[in-house]
Amino acid sequence: MSKNIDSRRYDIDWLRTLAFILLIFYHIGQFYVADWGWHVKSAYLSEFLKNIMLLVNQWRMPLIFLISGVALSLVEAKISSTELLKIRFTRVVIPLFFGMLVIVPPQVYFELVQSEGYTASYLEFLKLYLDIDSTMYAEHQLLTSRTGLSLGLITYNHLWYLLYLFTYTLVYLAIKPLLVKINWQNISQNVSAFTILAIPFTLVLFYDIVLLQYFPEDTFVLVGDWYNHALYFTVFMLGYALAKSPNVWQTLINNRKVWLVLAITSYSLIVIRSNRALFFDFDYSSASMQTQLLINVIWSGNKVFWLLTLLGFAGAYLNKKHPILTYMNKAVLPWYILHQTLIIVFAMWLAKFELGPIFEPILLIILTFMGCALGYEIIKRYVVTRFLFGLKI
Repeated sequence: MSKNIDSRRYDIDWLRTLAFILLIFYHIGQFYVADWGWHVKSAYLSEFLKNIMLLVNQWRMPLIFLISGVALSLVEAKISSTELLKIRFTRVVIPLFFGMLVIVPPQVYFELVQSEGYTASYLEFLKLYLDIDSTMYAEHQLLTSRTGLSLGLITYNHLWYLLYLFTYTLVYLAIKPLLVKINWQNISQNVSAFTILAIPFTLVLFYDIVLLQYFPEDTFVLVGDWYNHALYFTVFMLGYALAKSPNVWQTLINNRKVWLVLAITSYSLIVIRSNRALFFDFDYSSASMQTQLLINVIWSGNKVFWLLTLLGFAGAYLNKKHPILTYMNKAVLPWYILHQTLIIVFAMWLAKFELGPIFEPILLIILTFMGCALGYEIIKRYVVTRFLFGLKI
């Protein structure tokens, strides 16, 4: 079995923390961004916000799965497959089921209130939500989409990451006997910066051209979500391989400024395209194959360039311990589980006061982060809540 770079990569811990904090801001932005669908929407919608959201929406989740692959690789030698499966079940599956039954329902409730004019009390809604035979509000029943699986209104919403992570862990365990036989350091000994860029770019471009047209990227239904599975499992395994390849990682860090220039360039072109400015003022479906290919190259490259940029700069500047990191390493999972429900509950409450497009978002950000922090302080103090939210007991 090949050795890992280090037993502890603080830069990966920092990236994990920052990625989930970014996710909270992103979901708050979903409440306000114009033209993008979400569970509930504000009366104060912003067109300009789309430009900011475009900066992160392509690579935020690939980054989280890549970090998950790195983290798995770094602990591989320390735990057996049986121990890993037990840990994943208690810290991923249990929080997922608990979240579906307790944390997520308020999201569905307010979604029905806003979009369907639902007027019954929350307690009455819970009876409807927990009725797995219910056929009401079928368009809101995520698990029925394209799968034939009917669980009524019960869904996982933002907790889909936990389901996908557990699924990818099962796939990893199935192929682990092959993975541990590979001499990763020997294979990666003379890998160039061009190869580091070309491999993920080629794969992502292939997925964007071939799979995306058949499998939309925003369904998050486990069975049939083949574009997202291809993308997320690929970066998951690339993260796994990266943790075993010190030369690749150092080359990636050394070329961080190159990745940054490429990332800024691709993002700038995407913003221009999004605003239909300059030479991008045309309809994609009616464009020539060459033009469509160019657009796909820009979008695919944008995903890869930012991932490499973040890994490179984090490796150069964030591989150090800090008390905040110690706290967030333990708090990040409960924060993740709680945040979207807190956003929606606080957003719908604040909407009643008509505070305007400046004060309302500021208050929503403050309340959401305070709610996550307070929630974690309560959760960590009791054995039952620690178990339900995936913390060590």
